[in-house]
Amino acid sequence: MSTSSSYKDLFRTPTTEDKLSLFQKLLDAREDMTVDLALALLKVIHEELSSDQSDDRSVYKRYAEEIESLRFRIPGALQQVVGNWNKQRGGTPPEWFTYRRDNGNDNDDDNENE
Repeated sequence: MSTSSSYKDLFRTPTTEDKLSLFQKLLDAREDMTVDLALALLKVIHEELSSDQSDDRSVYKRYAEEIESLRFRIPGALQQVVGNWNKQRGGTPPEWFTYRRDNGNDNDDDNENE
């Protein structure tokens, strides 16, 4: 890769997948992920997926997996994100609760908004 093309990559517009990767990296470094940051990123990603006419279902699947990962890796964070989302928009996106992993620890309190 030439130097000029690597510099151009620094200033390209991030894709939805790039934003999902950032979300995952912040989630991996738990101290960096806050409820406000999670809400901001999920709102941006949700808007992009809502307006995107792409047939690439893998991005939607990854979005659902990241939400589920937040739910299990930082207990209570998803409920706070949902609460803040509801205050701002008046409703939780239904896809936030459609992807479930069967881990035996499913907490019904997380499903209040279904």
